[in-house]
Amino acid sequence: MTKSRRTLWTVIATILLLSMVAAACGSSNSTASGTSSTTSTTQATATTTNSAASTTEAATATTAPETQTVRIASDGFLLGTQAWVALDRGFFKDENLNVKVSLFGTGIEAIQAVIARQADIGPALDFAVLNLAGAAKDNMRVVASIAAPKPGFHSLAVRKEINGPQDLVGKKIGYVVGTSENFVTVKYLLDNGISLKDVTLVPLPGLFELVGALRTNKIQAAWTWLSGTTEVKKDDNLKILTNDSSVLDTVSIYLVAGAEWTAKNQDTLVRLLKAYDQASKVIQAEPDAAAKIVAKDVSGDEALFAQIIPNQRYGISFTQVQLDSLDAIAKFLIDSGKLAPDFDIRKFIDFSAMEKAVPGSVTANLSK
Repeated sequence: MTKSRRTLWTVIATILLLSMVAAACGSSNSTASGTSSTTSTTQATATTTNSAASTTEAATATTAPETQTVRIASDGFLLGTQAWVALDRGFFKDENLNVKVSLFGTGIEAIQAVIARQADIGPALDFAVLNLAGAAKDNMRVVASIAAPKPGFHSLAVRKEINGPQDLVGKKIGYVVGTSENFVTVKYLLDNGISLKDVTLVPLPGLFELVGALRTNKIQAAWTWLSGTTEVKKDDNLKILTNDSSVLDTVSIYLVAGAEWTAKNQDTLVRLLKAYDQASKVIQAEPDAAAKIVAKDVSGDEALFAQIIPNQRYGISFTQVQLDSLDAIAKFLIDSGKLAPDFDIRKFIDFSAMEKAVPGSVTANLSK
């Protein structure tokens, strides 16, 4: 091969080698570029995910309900059972509620405190609710039904010489004004054909005074409950004649709030009732534990509470039977001149928060 031909092949080989190197470098750069692009995409995705997470956290922080203080007024017995259990188990705290419970002698006194704006909300038995509604002049709302106790809570305590309803004629009978015990006292007399003119009704402030007056013979009969009934059974001069199951078909406990507070605090009320619902489930499943909690908070008799709590049927529910009972009691009070002839409890009922907190809890037909 001549020198010129060898030189030509050398140049061609050099060009080919350079082309291969360039191709290799191009492929390497392309791969690096692809890797870089994938990394950038991953980083962008991560950034987007982190951004979304941050947005979700921010939204959660923004929508978390503000802690609200709620003042509950209750009696010193069992009306406030759900509130005490909800406090003990942290159900109010779970709903961002700071709840404070104040004790009063009776449910009617507790609701009087609510109407006077000394408290925001409180429980009371049906008869007390109707009595107060008649005097509240649209300044109260029945916002939830929280229990439907079996009749039998009140017992008719009498002096030992009294053996039946007819023996009450001419006697002094004690009662606590405006309470369910007041209703039972009057209805028992009328159901047994005894005119209110044939007895002397003696108003007393509470259970302690009823039992004291019975022991000293200042009164000869009174409907007692809880520890009062226990004390009567210990006294040889007294006895229990019957209980209120002979008078009542059903009993209900309601939560009552001021009209203005109810209108302004619907969200707070929903959260409160969710906590009450949780507490009701605990009470149903663990009555002894509930009795211990309530006894500690009201300085009551744990064994007695454990005996009575299962019959209280705590739960967020309002049935047609309960509404019919309210109407029957209202008619009784209208006929007695205690309520205006056009009184209608439906004007005072606002169960909108109750229905949101526990869907399906209102089954009564509230239209009239």
